[in-house]
Amino acid sequence: MRQLYSLGVGLSGARRYLIRNILLAVALCLSVAALASMSYADPTPGPHASPNAAAPMRFVRVRGDSPACRPDCPEWISAEGKIVTGSSDALARTLKKLDGRRLPIVINSAGGSVRDAMAMGRLIRTKHLAVVVAHTTLAHCPLGAKSCGVAKGVADARGAYCASACSLVLAGGAERYVSPLSFVGVHQMTQVVLQTQVRPLYSVHYLKVAGLKLELSRREVGEERLTSAAKFSASDAVDDEVSDYFRRMGVAEPVMRLTLATPSKGIHWMTKDELKASRLATAWIGGANLFADASQPNGLEAQEIEQPGDDSSEAFATLAAPLSAPIQGRRAMLEMTFAFRHGDRAVSSSYVLLDAVSGAPLELPGSGVFLIVYPQGAEYRANRVAADEPTQIAWPLRSFCPLQDDGRAVLSFVASGAGASPSSSHPEPVIFSPLAAEGGMALFDEACPAASGRAVASAGGVNATRSP
Repeated sequence: MRQLYSLGVGLSGARRYLIRNILLAVALCLSVAALASMSYADPTPGPHASPNAAAPMRFVRVRGDSPACRPDCPEWISAEGKIVTGSSDALARTLKKLDGRRLPIVINSAGGSVRDAMAMGRLIRTKHLAVVVAHTTLAHCPLGAKSCGVAKGVADARGAYCASACSLVLAGGAERYVSPLSFVGVHQMTQVVLQTQVRPLYSVHYLKVAGLKLELSRREVGEERLTSAAKFSASDAVDDEVSDYFRRMGVAEPVMRLTLATPSKGIHWMTKDELKASRLATAWIGGANLFADASQPNGLEAQEIEQPGDDSSEAFATLAAPLSAPIQGRRAMLEMTFAFRHGDRAVSSSYVLLDAVSGAPLELPGSGVFLIVYPQGAEYRANRVAADEPTQIAWPLRSFCPLQDDGRAVLSFVASGAGASPSSSHPEPVIFSPLAAEGGMALFDEACPAASGRAVASAGGVNATRSP
């Protein structure tokens, strides 16, 4: 028996073609019933179901084909279809091929697997990518194509939707672009239980004697598999996990309140005020002719959403460092993300171990990490978490900001059962400076304005730094 968690469209796993397609169709109707009777060309205001809405999510690298930007049109990653088990791995493979380029994720989805949706969101946040709710129309890239290279296409937010578990992916965006003509929907989570019964098939030979049927031999020739699905309300533990995920992503109420209050057979399309208050949207975009200006951030002309009385601006920086020794027999790298929200007293740092070739997440060695900041000598510890979740340390500004003066940080791996002692075995500690990270200077400017304007004392050539 397998248990999958879904926000409405997470049915997967049945191996027979007919059963799989029936489950996909039923799940789509439960998640976004209003989409079922519409085509994408339907002029009726509301979310429009795209032709591949029930197909597993496909990721395609796209270059804009608008006459307004040719020949130098922006690029993006199209994410269309249902989020299924394995979608997060597929996204990781797609991003790996970009060689560090930060392309926005343009998503149009009715939801699906909660686990994969959260893994996608974490990966997107780690990479500091934007998420855009819009539909992509591709040229010369049929649905069944294994690869389209860099396809040409256009993005349109009118009638596009991000419903159910898709909202978890949207929450992972460093910037979250939504149009007043697109739709973001939430509802209660469900727990889908798939049960497969295996029944052997036999070839039996009989002999009839005096009206009696006697079995002479029996030989197993195969098996028959029958899969059934039952849907239940998700447990409180799953609700708590999703609530914590939203909180970590900087998404506030009323998202969870609306999620818990809306039955799974319905959908609540969030209003502009709800998207703004929750920060599930951070910028408004238009409807048609998206990605027409390569000079704009992420290729989009957008209006940033300001929170009244709350400066919620964030700064991010990312840094990757190879490890000295293989992990689980594979070359590995440590990817570090640093984030600061205006008004906070600490920088949120996260650490995730990745396969250096495939980009797939790996488990950290030992029981956790041990961070020492020099020259102050401040120490911080964090226990190991699941492979697809970053290990996080809140880094107080009083020890973070002085790193602008050529300070260094050392991250060691704590040996299992060794308490707080760094592991003496490989891999060796990682020595790094957040100032060298991509976006590091902007991060320090935002988090440490006093230190950025520091005066250099002339006596002895010593830098005099004023820490917060």
